[in-house]
Amino acid sequence: MKFIRFCAAAIPALLLSACADVKPKPMDPSSGLFPTMTILDKDAVRLSKPFDPKFKHLVYVKVPDEKPKEFSQFYVTELRNSKLFDQVANKSDLEAIVIQRNLTDRVPNVSDMVGLHRLAEEIGPFLVVEPYFQFRGGYSYTGQLTAIDPASGQTVLLLQQNAFNWAGLDSPLVYPLLNGFVQWARGGSIQTKAGAVTPPAQTAAN
Repeated sequence: MKFIRFCAAAIPALLLSACADVKPKPMDPSSGLFPTMTILDKDAVRLSKPFDPKFKHLVYVKVPDEKPKEFSQFYVTELRNSKLFDQVANKSDLEAIVIQRNLTDRVPNVSDMVGLHRLAEEIGPFLVVEPYFQFRGGYSYTGQLTAIDPASGQTVLLLQQNAFNWAGLDSPLVYPLLNGFVQWARGGSIQTKAGAVTPPAQTAAN
């Protein structure tokens, strides 16, 4: 597998490590989570709706086109490692679905939520996951992981974590966010420094 070069000083948009060769890591079989000693901040769960099993069919990792392909591929690989979804797709994978199903007239693009909404109308429900990171100055960074239902346009999960880049950001920032997502997608509580956060019960109105 190709290693990814993550150097926060030279390429702050990648953020997965500080000048270190990092590759996606398998889950810890004992915990069922990605390896990190860090759990989410006490206020990291900004929004959490119950995970709907209908999303298990497909998850799309949506990142801006200007990001290096390794950024998207890292998340695609790790979500595949989680074994929570039947299919994990990047932009090229989703475009291939559109072409193979002759949907180009009805789904002109998969770059915005309008196009993704139209795709959901054609192929059924799926989940959109957007990772985002921001350099805040010095050694400080903020990471965010958002999950969106393109059929309704609603955000169903929003996690946000702050971290200092002392020796890379994969352990204090990237993997805590991924672990929170995994716990949510399993239908369980999200572990934070303040304790477990459980999404409100699903109701017929939802």
